[in-house]
Amino acid sequence: MFVFSLWFNQTFRVGHLPARYIMAFMAFLGYSNIFLVRNSINLAIVAMVNYTAVNNNVQIIDNTTKPGLIQCEVYSENFTGKNEDGPFVWSQPIQALISTSFLWGYITTNIPGGRLAEVVGTKYLLTGSVLLTSVLTVLVPPAAYLGWQYLVFIRVLMGIALGPSFPSMHPMIAKWIPPNERSTISALVYGGAELGTVSGLLLTGLIIENIGWEAVFYVEGCFGVIWAVFWLFLVHDNPEEHPRISEKEKTYIKTEIAKDAHVSNKALPIPWKSILTSMPFYSILIANIGHNWGFLILLVDLPVYLKTIFGFDIKSNAVILALPYFLSWISTLILCPFADLCKKRKWLSTIAVRKIWTLIGHLGPALCLFVMAGAGCNIQLIIAMLMLSQVVEAGNYGGWLINHIDIAPSFSGTLFGITNGVSMLVSWLGPVMVGFMTDENQTLEAWSAVFIMAGSVLAADSIFFLIFGSGSEQSWNYKAEGENDEIESRMNTENNPPIVKQENTELP
Repeated sequence: MFVFSLWFNQTFRVGHLPARYIMAFMAFLGYSNIFLVRNSINLAIVAMVNYTAVNNNVQIIDNTTKPGLIQCEVYSENFTGKNEDGPFVWSQPIQALISTSFLWGYITTNIPGGRLAEVVGTKYLLTGSVLLTSVLTVLVPPAAYLGWQYLVFIRVLMGIALGPSFPSMHPMIAKWIPPNERSTISALVYGGAELGTVSGLLLTGLIIENIGWEAVFYVEGCFGVIWAVFWLFLVHDNPEEHPRISEKEKTYIKTEIAKDAHVSNKALPIPWKSILTSMPFYSILIANIGHNWGFLILLVDLPVYLKTIFGFDIKSNAVILALPYFLSWISTLILCPFADLCKKRKWLSTIAVRKIWTLIGHLGPALCLFVMAGAGCNIQLIIAMLMLSQVVEAGNYGGWLINHIDIAPSFSGTLFGITNGVSMLVSWLGPVMVGFMTDENQTLEAWSAVFIMAGSVLAADSIFFLIFGSGSEQSWNYKAEGENDEIESRMNTENNPPIVKQENTELP
């Protein structure tokens, strides 16, 4: 609630809503829409697949156990919503293939998308990304009826279209948001992913229950067009191009950003050698891999887990999966403003904030997954751990995710493109591994192994970031490779003196 109170206080003081907050709010809505259309398939596929036909093709292992039958049936009796089979007989590996095929295209455009945002700007790049994805979303039902291979192709194209969406935002944040507001604003902007996941699950479940799974993609495919109209009118790539920003806010933004680091409005040559030999960069990369590994496994595979082990219907599945992401969104509005407050009051250095918040966002969910692995049929404990895991997962927004801008604001789009692209290249294997671990083996033991595997990855990458992470602007952010730099030693300290010394400017 701190972020909202800040907005209202500043609005009444200067007489209008600051342009940077309008940008952040529109970006928040954009990411909500992106994750709405991106993730709907993960719940819709439960309604699309004929699990009875799939499971009848499974050979009985012994006289008492048949994989695919509900093991914790006592809980399934408490739910009375629709639990009908769909028209498609797709095995568990094929379902995992459909869900993760989005990532095959996604990884191809992360790096060029991040760089393109640095060169031409974020505004039109993100617009095109969302509009193209909206069109492809509407094509999902006819593609599914043609065959799962066609659906995979559409999902790959959606990934290509949305690849630039995340990396393209970092360059805009670097130009628009003062350093002491970045944890809060990044939480607001990227928190749209959490709310989009929530709304996607709830809306998808509601539409399936009342209309049918096909309508999910027809309805949700229209939202991106509406968002794009407002985004094009209200948002600009940097304060200098904005026709309605006040001079006071423009001066404040430029002054505060200049105190912290070098940020150029022009694209600089990419220092590839320096980036690829930078341990702070690799610490972010490893953190991103671990985050996406755990995130994708929970997002893609939990609907199947709840249906096959507990017998949850679509409606109950949607509610149970949506609530943790809603709590995560609320948590970002508390944890991330507090991160900025710790920096502003000098209670903690930049790197201390990034490391502590990353530990919260990774080690916390890892412990929750370990508890889930031993919970058996205790659905109350499992749901409690799901909620807690997403509450603490919000720490990522004040941790490694915004750290790209700390170490190299001029190349934040490229860095995010690399880390996000590589992490997706690696982490899509997580749901595929789960598919093979649970195919013809929908048992508590198999799913316990899944949760232990996911939790171990999260724990390991948080330790790596703790050792090698940095909060300092790296020298290669502002000088050419091989150039002698007399102030190189400044880059090795966490409490940098101001690059441009100016008096504090009143917050507009």
